[in-house]
Amino acid sequence: MAEPPTSSPAFDGRAFARHLADVSHAWTVAMEAADIDAVVVPAGNAGFYYQDDIAPPFRPNPGFAQWVPDDGTEHCLLVYRPGEKPRLFFHQEADYWHLPAAVPDWADAEFQVEVGGDADALAVAAIAAAARAGRVAYIGPPGDVPGNAERVAVNPDALTVRLQYARAYKTDFEIAAVRRATDIGVAGHLAARDAFFDGASELDIHFAYLNASRQTDAGLPYPNIVAQNEHAGVLHYQHRDPHPPSKRRSFLIDAGGRHLGYASDITRTYSARGDTFAELIDALDEKQRALIDGIRPGISYVELHERMSRSIGELLARFGLVRCEADTAFEAGITDVFFPHGLGHLLGLQTHDVGGWLAAPDGRVSPPPERYPALRLTRRVEPRQVFTIEPGIYFIPQLLGLAAKAPYAGEIAWPAVESFLPCGGIRVEDDVLVTDDGCENLTRPAFAFHRREPAEA
Repeated sequence: MAEPPTSSPAFDGRAFARHLADVSHAWTVAMEAADIDAVVVPAGNAGFYYQDDIAPPFRPNPGFAQWVPDDGTEHCLLVYRPGEKPRLFFHQEADYWHLPAAVPDWADAEFQVEVGGDADALAVAAIAAAARAGRVAYIGPPGDVPGNAERVAVNPDALTVRLQYARAYKTDFEIAAVRRATDIGVAGHLAARDAFFDGASELDIHFAYLNASRQTDAGLPYPNIVAQNEHAGVLHYQHRDPHPPSKRRSFLIDAGGRHLGYASDITRTYSARGDTFAELIDALDEKQRALIDGIRPGISYVELHERMSRSIGELLARFGLVRCEADTAFEAGITDVFFPHGLGHLLGLQTHDVGGWLAAPDGRVSPPPERYPALRLTRRVEPRQVFTIEPGIYFIPQLLGLAAKAPYAGEIAWPAVESFLPCGGIRVEDDVLVTDDGCENLTRPAFAFHRREPAEA
């Protein structure tokens, strides 16, 4: 965290070389198990909107981005054969309407780079280069497969599940990228918090976040959730009201940073004043920190979710939101009304990174328990995994309406619950890295570096 978020750190070529060695090894192991001799990995392309000549922002295929961490790679392809230097077929079209993509400075050191201006010809050449090896797999958007790929296996399950399983274990280069993405996100969070307390609208808070984190909307890892008052009770609230609310009560921001394709995912919640809602935020924050402190390799992520659900039962009882004991609130399923989503997810090249339900490299799946259908991660906790811990307590009218008809309805203290409805809800989210004997919180040190981690959050 030595550099401010607005600076652009130099690309670490040595770390990237070690990263590619690790990625090559992981892909080689997966390819051998799947009986594949070569792979073609396209970056993909954005494609136009229907009946339009404008495309959404381009985001490369994460399988490609694991090899080539650069967004300026539309129509590029990578060919990998174990034991050989990877070949990068780089698309660089002569164009005066748009600025052509530039080959990254570090590419020549790690790849055999071939530049071409015709996207279709480049794809055909990549398939032809790979086909000389024997059994070839194409790992990417199936709609982009070129015409000479008749004998190429497109996204064969035997290979893709192994690649997805392995993505959960991050290299040093990837961990450093997530740290940097975290620092970028924290800079935005602090500015957003200040804007909220200054009375800004959701839209203006969003702009403050973008400016401080030096990101564009297109460059965000996911659309910012900027929610004031009851909007904080919409889990993926997607609007940004341009007008400040007539009365400020609460503010939830779920927003991250992105660096070299890798994401951070951070959520904080604030109360406009020092009231009972602020105390509930502090209490959930304390429970979240305690859970993270207890993470060790070998534990099931499902068990972590259940531990937090029981902790939320304790908070519901402590704050008078239920009339029963904490254990009863958990066993009866009352906690699920207030905490309806999963505790977290894998994090990396995708905000919700793939492989969260995979129990083994061969594709065996460990689905979430029936009680927790929204849980995105069920794997055993192991070193070098990066995932989020994001408990919440929400006051959602739709779910409360269903709870009012449930057998346990009499155990809910409805007047207390209704008093929190205008605040929407609370979520506290940090990103953690599992170590050999515990875990490292990647988010809190970034706030501490700025020395502005607010006590109430």
